[in-house]
Amino acid sequence: MCQDKVLIETIGYIKKEANLSTLEGYIIPNTLVLESLHPYPDYHGKNLPEKSKPRSLFLIVNKDYSYEEIARVTKKIKQEFEFDFNASQGNIYFKTTSYPCIRIKYLKSFTFLPELQGLFQEYGIKFAKQKMINSKGIIIINKHFFVSESGEGLYNDLEEDSKFYIELPKDLPWDEFKEFTQSIKNNIDNSDFDAAQGVFYRKEGIIEVVRLYICEGDTGKVKNIHKLYIDKIQKKYK
Repeated sequence: MCQDKVLIETIGYIKKEANLSTLEGYIIPNTLVLESLHPYPDYHGKNLPEKSKPRSLFLIVNKDYSYEEIARVTKKIKQEFEFDFNASQGNIYFKTTSYPCIRIKYLKSFTFLPELQGLFQEYGIKFAKQKMINSKGIIIINKHFFVSESGEGLYNDLEEDSKFYIELPKDLPWDEFKEFTQSIKNNIDNSDFDAAQGVFYRKEGIIEVVRLYICEGDTGKVKNIHKLYIDKIQKKYK
């Protein structure tokens, strides 16, 4: 008998690695904005964000504003700003320094960015001074999730069709997660997917997940990758 899918709206975070560089144009002068040219660096198939649009932008702020502060300000800005965008609070970690940030997605054009920055400033958000950065960093973004549970330990993202989440039985150190992911990529026929660590906060406790960016509708591949992660964890921690 077919069961209705369980819809879940919750908060949590995503942790991933990306190359980041300073955006020099389309900004309020002397503010630091970083751009990720390849938000899903290990995926090269269909459904990638358009190259002509901002992919992921990171407004670097002068202090570590809380998730609630950024969420409240964002709600106010959305009532004034006529263009679609998503804003999430987070932090970026480089080898020798770290930066608190606001991650911006879904902005249709770079030309809208100065107005959006200006609205954040009007509501008390202060930006860091511009400096030149071109480096790989680890990004942790605190955000909301809207997903459907499509099977045991499997979740479909209801806002982006190419994103899936697979549940893990335990948390993994970052280096171990990268090692497992690379090993899986080396041992499957089609390794074209991008993976990031994540967490859902649920009533029963934290759920450890891997976010997969993969070809839309490729649920068989998602299930296979899920099994491979589980196998590696069980072998390592038996």
